[in-house]
Amino acid sequence: MRRLTPEAVRFLSGPAAQAELAALAGEPLDPLATVAALRKRWSEDEAAWLYDQARLRRKARGKFPHADALLFEAEALEQASAGPVARWRAEQVFAPYERVADLGAGIGGDALALAAAGQRVLAVERDPVRAAILEHNAAALGLADRIEVVTGDWRTLALDVDAAFADPARRSGGRRTVRLEAMEPPLADLQHLARRLPALAVKLAPALDKSELPPEAGLGFVSLAGELKEALAGFGELAAPEPWAVVLPAGARLGGPEGPERTGPVGAYLYEPDPAVIRAGLVRRLAAELDAWQLDAQVAYLSADEPRSTPLARGWRVLEHGPFRQKTAAAWLAAHGAGGVEVKRRRSPVEPAVLEKKLRGALVPGGPTLTLFLTRVAGRPWAVLGRRP
Repeated sequence: MRRLTPEAVRFLSGPAAQAELAALAGEPLDPLATVAALRKRWSEDEAAWLYDQARLRRKARGKFPHADALLFEAEALEQASAGPVARWRAEQVFAPYERVADLGAGIGGDALALAAAGQRVLAVERDPVRAAILEHNAAALGLADRIEVVTGDWRTLALDVDAAFADPARRSGGRRTVRLEAMEPPLADLQHLARRLPALAVKLAPALDKSELPPEAGLGFVSLAGELKEALAGFGELAAPEPWAVVLPAGARLGGPEGPERTGPVGAYLYEPDPAVIRAGLVRRLAAELDAWQLDAQVAYLSADEPRSTPLARGWRVLEHGPFRQKTAAAWLAAHGAGGVEVKRRRSPVEPAVLEKKLRGALVPGGPTLTLFLTRVAGRPWAVLGRRP
């Protein structure tokens, strides 16, 4: 991939390059053939920049709803928030604030979402290439009048805003890090900023060590389509007093203190809480809302005697359950005419992929795919066979 420069961004933002990129949008991209064809009309650098942008636009479609109108930089694209997450944050977290700073704004994923939601945005980015891309992207979406782009380090600026969002770089020595003081900027700088502003939200790695957060910070977790995407720490007015979880795209939110411990045997239905609920430590809170119980105090599987519909958990109707034995599991699959099996586990040493392979002989072509859960009930190894409603 050819290194981007401010000159490259100016070229790519021009009408001729934009027309070329539009023509490439529906064409197959071959690193040799496509670049060779482009070099008949453009210089070597220009052809490389065009090819790279065409490829990045395709990669960005899952994150940015208008990717084919935007410009990207590879590392910044990888770090950018998914579109639905950025939109949720803009519309729900920052809705009360008129002027919001996006600190370390990158190529603009969050700044664009904030502006589209109606906020006036101060986007601060110290990398001049990314700042130039952000300016192009704001103009491409008709949001330039709502986004002020400043090239520099926000730690040197007087921020006249109502609230701020920060997404610190989480790489140290070329490797990803979850340590809060190894981020750039580190947690200490963000705490200092929090004392200057009414409200601050900080995007963090979901695998962070919660004990590293200061007591004044609130913390929640966000998932998208069943995948845990991020942790969000809040300071000042955004410091929720209790942990919370948000499940997208449904937008369902769960919060509050953890519920009482309630365990019991396998009922008619088994539920697997969303990963955001689990990471937020709200499994018992969800159990109370579903009138369900845990199979084991150390296991994040719930059970209930009545079906419950909630975006906060996935549910299965229980077909069989009992102490785990491979032969017994195979017999269950055969008896229910399973055409496929997905093995899921919590607190079980059995490797799901290995067991799935061993159980293939019990499957019947054309039958439904069933789920085999390997877990513990009252401290004992247990298996549950379920089917999605």
